[in-house]
Amino acid sequence: MEKSIETKKRAVGIAVLSALLYAFYPPVAKILLHHCPPIILVALLYLGTGIGMLIIFPIISWLSPKKHHEQSIQKSDGLTLVGVIVANIIAGILMNLGIEYSSAASASLLGNFEVVATTLLAAALFHEPVSRKLWLAVGVVFVASCLLSIRNFEKFTISWGAILVILATFCWGMENNFTKVLSKRDPLQVVIVKGLGVGVGSLLISVLSHENWPSLKTILIAGLLGFVSFGLSIFFYILAQRYIGAAKTSAYYAIAPFLSVILAIVFLGETITFQFIIALSLMIIGSYLVTVAN
Repeated sequence: MEKSIETKKRAVGIAVLSALLYAFYPPVAKILLHHCPPIILVALLYLGTGIGMLIIFPIISWLSPKKHHEQSIQKSDGLTLVGVIVANIIAGILMNLGIEYSSAASASLLGNFEVVATTLLAAALFHEPVSRKLWLAVGVVFVASCLLSIRNFEKFTISWGAILVILATFCWGMENNFTKVLSKRDPLQVVIVKGLGVGVGSLLISVLSHENWPSLKTILIAGLLGFVSFGLSIFFYILAQRYIGAAKTSAYYAIAPFLSVILAIVFLGETITFQFIIALSLMIIGSYLVTVAN
């Protein structure tokens, strides 16, 4: 019994670690975008994810014995994987542009709009039932996102960076619905294929866009960020799920945007407005309602 409690405590710690690792993405990407074009940055982040996870794949198999019972990706999953890769390429580019044209703190909070996008797309395209609590959560997050999307209320100036982030979350919302088809497949195989696919696809687009390559130092940091914030974060997320379940893991992972806000304030010195504080409060309420609804 004590061992079981201790295991669950460790799993909670792993889930929080997963959230913290992802939280580094927006603030570090904000810095990298001063030295690296947005499309190339998408390529480097996802190549770092795919290559990094491929290298440590044997270690992951050893740490997670249950993994041997996972179903491998099938040829029939090809079209779904293509949809996932295309959605991530578009989302990654939009997100990096959004971070570039807005604050890392705002972009981090707006990442919560993915819940709204996923719910709306699931209800509209796949006719999934949505509970009243989840609709309430969606409404609260939507209002908070609107607050972050308006730069000046008196002149009603729109923050285009915020709009780009919201569009990115719609692409990720579509990807979430695609990924449900792959839910029975080995999640780490899916991560590796997705990482390499999005990385190579984004690389081709960057070549066609004639983007200038950054320095070797920037390339290495971007690849490491992708491996840590996308690759390892997902690995720890999956590992935590093994012991405390999907609902509790997602509840702990929901702190990622708020950890990212703290990192942006502390390390980037970003200023916080009263409008941002209201949006932050609403996002916290909305995130809580999502966990209760699930």
